[in-house]
Amino acid sequence: MNCSSVHYAAIDPHKSIIIFRMKIMSDGQLQGVLSAIKYHRANYLIGVLENGITVKGDMLSPQVGLEYIFCGSWERHPLWGKQFAFTDYHASYPTDFDALRFYLIENCEWIGPSISKRLIDAYGKETLTICKRSPARVASEILGITLRRARKIAKMLRDNETSEKLQLTLKELLSDVKINRRAIKQILEKWNQDAPARICENPYALIDTIDGIGFLTADRIARKLGYDFSGTARLRAGILHTLKEQAFSQGHTCLPRMRILSETERILEIPSDRIDTALESLEQEKLVIIEDGFVYLKCLYDDETFIAEKLKVLIDQTPAPGQPDFEGLTEDQLGALAEAKTSGVFILTGAPGTGKTYTIKRIISSFPEARIALAAPTGKATRRVYEQTGQSALTIHRLLEPKMIDGSFVFTRDAESPIEANLIVLDEVSMVDTPLMARFLEAVAPGTRLILVGDRYQLPSVGPGNILKDLITSDAVPSRELTIIKRQDEGLIIRNCHRIKNGEDIKIGDSAAQDFFFLKCEDEETIRKTILELILHRFPKSYQVDPLRGIQVITPLRERTSLSCKALNELLQREVNAEPKIDGVRYRIDDKVIQTKNRYDLDIINGDIGYVRGIDKSNQNISVQFENPDRLIELPLYENDLELAYAVTCHKFQGSEAPIVVIPIHRSFGPMIMQRNWIYTAVSRAQELCVLVGQREEIPRIIRRNRQQRRFTRLQEILR
Repeated sequence: MNCSSVHYAAIDPHKSIIIFRMKIMSDGQLQGVLSAIKYHRANYLIGVLENGITVKGDMLSPQVGLEYIFCGSWERHPLWGKQFAFTDYHASYPTDFDALRFYLIENCEWIGPSISKRLIDAYGKETLTICKRSPARVASEILGITLRRARKIAKMLRDNETSEKLQLTLKELLSDVKINRRAIKQILEKWNQDAPARICENPYALIDTIDGIGFLTADRIARKLGYDFSGTARLRAGILHTLKEQAFSQGHTCLPRMRILSETERILEIPSDRIDTALESLEQEKLVIIEDGFVYLKCLYDDETFIAEKLKVLIDQTPAPGQPDFEGLTEDQLGALAEAKTSGVFILTGAPGTGKTYTIKRIISSFPEARIALAAPTGKATRRVYEQTGQSALTIHRLLEPKMIDGSFVFTRDAESPIEANLIVLDEVSMVDTPLMARFLEAVAPGTRLILVGDRYQLPSVGPGNILKDLITSDAVPSRELTIIKRQDEGLIIRNCHRIKNGEDIKIGDSAAQDFFFLKCEDEETIRKTILELILHRFPKSYQVDPLRGIQVITPLRERTSLSCKALNELLQREVNAEPKIDGVRYRIDDKVIQTKNRYDLDIINGDIGYVRGIDKSNQNISVQFENPDRLIELPLYENDLELAYAVTCHKFQGSEAPIVVIPIHRSFGPMIMQRNWIYTAVSRAQELCVLVGQREEIPRIIRRNRQQRRFTRLQEILR
């Protein structure tokens, strides 16, 4: 290794020892002794070498006084100057006498300048070895060290050595495999020194033990380790992975047996007869359930079965009919109110403008003595419920009151401590997946009247299940659909929603309504430029709207095209947000962001939208002002679950609304996702103005595509 040695000398005023030595390698490497840790959180280090140079990068357990060889590159920070950003490192225990003294003083209690000098004078380069292995000898030969202290010093040094060896072993095991800091921290916390052995024994054990590590990551680790790819552990993990993947990416609560075998065979490249044998083993262990030719994950089988059983209990009850007021209602509303007043469970559906909210208010007012709870899946939806009904509403998650118990969050509202209400209205039910519906129904006490509200023409939930559609199709739950548009000046947004759901092409320009426009553009780059022009200039000028808070771009794909969320977010962040870019940080002050995972400990849930209010790079924090309700949340700068939200997918914005919605339309999105229910849901998110930008001829093609991908569920059959 070619390198040039640069010597620095400095006197530590507190410990009166001279520390020196650093080597600058010629091939992007830096060697030196770590003298101070300025910041270490989530395995991210900002440290200072003995000569004052700052190094930064991922390190599991940095040891002050230890010599490292860092691999990386130089950067210049606008505030802190020149720094070395490392992507890899190697450690060695000190052999230089000054470095030895520094290491002993920094890492061992009771060892100061004088005792460290005595140790090195006595044992030389063998000092660390003798201190770790022969504490009795050290106590008998070194003045100022008792046997008790010598034993504790030995333990401190052994612990440091173990920690360093552990992190280096983990680095070697997991090299070339992308695992985030949070997952590595969990590995160390759960398995500690046993981590390398556990991973080598069965890398697939990582899947159920560590958040953020799935089958494909474990499979890459197994391949690196030379693990038996036809072994039982891989077969079992592959089956469970396939069921989970099909559930949480495709929405199936179960799969036909032949389909799970073929899907798993495709992933594992192992004959299906061997997979079938492993499937039977999983069934015997009750990890999967096979019923009527369908294969379930045990948890989804339990949830789907429970939903059906609990709904039957609620449906079979005969609640008091209340005191309904039928005056002034249209025919469809009259039928809905009459059905709701005598039903234990009632489903109310309808497209925009059909008077769902007004009907809900009439249902609520029919039971003046009732204790009422209103809920919806998202904060924005609860705000809309409050604005339209005058009744306060909570997200389902907050209604169920999550609490940390034994290291994980559970809902404290359940069968033992149900929701304190005897009339519950749950809005936007099309968004609710099977696991959440099961947790919600667990907390609904027998005797409670349940009103489920939704729009059957919208997209189904992101997660497994198709709750609203299954309940309506089963004919087991009383339901009514409102079909008459109630608004006198409904405008084109509402009219076009109804045309789309009925399979008809949209109308433009045949009305005095100024709430719906189509801007024709043929190529993707022109669409991008038009969207940018609308947001930067035309909308703020014509509608006096805030480009961040008042406008939402909804696009089908997260990645892959120049009109995806990723591509549009990069463009809009750069052009719309005037705040300067911060070196090494993805976000800027004032960025619009969306939370992508539930974090009950931080009072934020998946889909919450907020705005960046502060970035503290030195402390690695980011402050976000979330909406509905307004609250300022501080998050780790690098280890968070945020994404830019200038453009979001339709699923992410479902349950929310914006004054102005912009929707790109282009054939490059493909036919799989661009279905009738997608464009219907996207258009229905607009409150005041909806603008479609792109290829006009694509709209009727999208509307004709109404053969939505089937979701394998059995809730209908169980209810029947």
